[in-house]
Amino acid sequence: MSEQFIREIEEDLRRDKALKLWKRFGPWIIGAAVLVVVGVAADVAWRAWEENRRNEQASAYAAAEALAASGKPDQAASAFEALAADAESGYAGLALMRAAEARLTAGDRDGAQAGFEAVAARGDLDPALKATATLKAASLAIRTETPDQIRARVSGLIDGEENWRPLAEELVALAAFKAGDTQRAGEIFARLADDADAPQDLRGRAASYARVLGAPIASEAAAEAAPADAASTDADQEPAK
Repeated sequence: MSEQFIREIEEDLRRDKALKLWKRFGPWIIGAAVLVVVGVAADVAWRAWEENRRNEQASAYAAAEALAASGKPDQAASAFEALAADAESGYAGLALMRAAEARLTAGDRDGAQAGFEAVAARGDLDPALKATATLKAASLAIRTETPDQIRARVSGLIDGEENWRPLAEELVALAAFKAGDTQRAGEIFARLADDADAPQDLRGRAASYARVLGAPIASEAAAEAAPADAASTDADQEPAK
């Protein structure tokens, strides 16, 4: 038997085996290939849809901003609210904040407060946006709520991240001041005036309120005592004549 004949038989066997394998697994292979193609096409289509959606949301946001800039706060608020109802969380949060601000510009304090509260209550928004909304809602609520109610509103900021605590405490102090609780207000303002972690402009405001309310500020007391201490030290160190 020649080697050529043997090779031909082996090739026939391989072809026969491959044909059997194809008959058995070919449909699965084709199905898998189709799924890959469909998956790629779906991903491309999804990305295109997302891009188109983002462009639409950006256009809607710009149109609402134009209404606000042209002195039409009521229309702007409605446009922002319509965008927020159908937008992704990023645009939705910003749109809700701008809607509340537009309501405030239009003189609708209750509507503005409700809008800020809606932002603060959503769990899918950026924490900084939620914190800002919490502070804005609390600042509007001061006109109708007690200091303890305001404290409850901002307790998460006072007990949470340090960046928001001074601003939240200032609102509690203002609520106490409005309610006539000058002792509580003065204590908070004095503490904020001495708070190294508070923004400088807030410390200045707090110091002004503390002085009006007669609350002692520790840093001012220390500053007033420093020159006397220094003079006494200089006298002690003066060489004898």
